[in-house]
Amino acid sequence: MAMRKVAVFLIMMVTICVTCNADCKLNVSDLMTCKAAVSLSNPTSPSAACCAIIKGLNADDIQCLCTYKTNQGGMLRAFGVDPNRCTELPASCGLSPVKC
Repeated sequence: MAMRKVAVFLIMMVTICVTCNADCKLNVSDLMTCKAAVSLSNPTSPSAACCAIIKGLNADDIQCLCTYKTNQGGMLRAFGVDPNRCTELPASCGLSPVKC
């Protein structure tokens, strides 16, 4: 069951990445590292590994988090991901907040 959820989440993230603008170069497997921090139920603080990924993103990639929130929010929620928490990741990792 857990593998099925991971597979569904990966498919969802690939779909989102395809619809994201051309400047987005977010790596789906990297995003999986942050899943616990953006969960709708019982989210955790971002892990050190998640924050390392977020801190390694360029400004365009960070803005992609806004694209996910505005264009894919319903899909994210359907897979147990809180789109608001996605855009809060940079601030939670000590970076400037994302302005969507």
